[in-house]
Amino acid sequence: MANARRLGRICLVAGVASCLLRSLAFTGLAGLQPWASRGRSLAALKVDGPVEPLGKFVLVKQAQAEEITKAGLLLPKSEKPKEGEVVAVGPGEANAESGVMVPMSVQVGEKVLYSKYGGSETIEREGEDHVLVREDDVLLKYEGDEPLLEKISMPRGKVLVKLMRKEQETSFGLLLSEGAAEQTTTAGEVVAVGPGVVLANGEELPPPVEVGDMVRFRYGDEVNLDVGDDTFTVVGTSNCIAKWRS
Repeated sequence: MANARRLGRICLVAGVASCLLRSLAFTGLAGLQPWASRGRSLAALKVDGPVEPLGKFVLVKQAQAEEITKAGLLLPKSEKPKEGEVVAVGPGEANAESGVMVPMSVQVGEKVLYSKYGGSETIEREGEDHVLVREDDVLLKYEGDEPLLEKISMPRGKVLVKLMRKEQETSFGLLLSEGAAEQTTTAGEVVAVGPGVVLANGEELPPPVEVGDMVRFRYGDEVNLDVGDDTFTVVGTSNCIAKWRS
């Protein structure tokens, strides 16, 4: 009798173990394969015909950024953005509360510089490399072959600032260290301004700064543009914390 009970327990344990093994095997097939596929490098996506961006994305035909443009606008190697031509633009995004669409500030045919952290979604179309870039990652835009200062315009929420030169003592009495850089990275003159914020009702507010304003900002984007002895940087309007007129 005892032997029969012992044998029954062994069979029960064996049955449970068998069920667990089958369950683990099924889970492994269903759950581990996707993880394994994520570890593999994906082939470049090739698309025939037109591509329609959605939301706030724009489709940019990539171009090789030059270190020094013909117009003399220098793009430092260590901070070089990416550039290209906009070939398609998404419809924008609707306000979550009102459903009103926020129009895009980037248009087809414009040349753009975009963040080196943007444009990770690559598409090969008609034998040429294209990238999908969020409007927020577009740093500036321009017309023509070269980003001449007078032809530069800004996307929504961005301003172009000519950085102030640092002095031992500024005109308003702020002492700066002798070891400071030749030009400050947190203050300068606004030379170009993008459109303002769009409210839930569709009304567009004017940007908080204007061309000619002097601004103090917290930090700029990763691109600096040099023209002659002057250095320019792209700044989000939300990062401008004070303004004044000199």
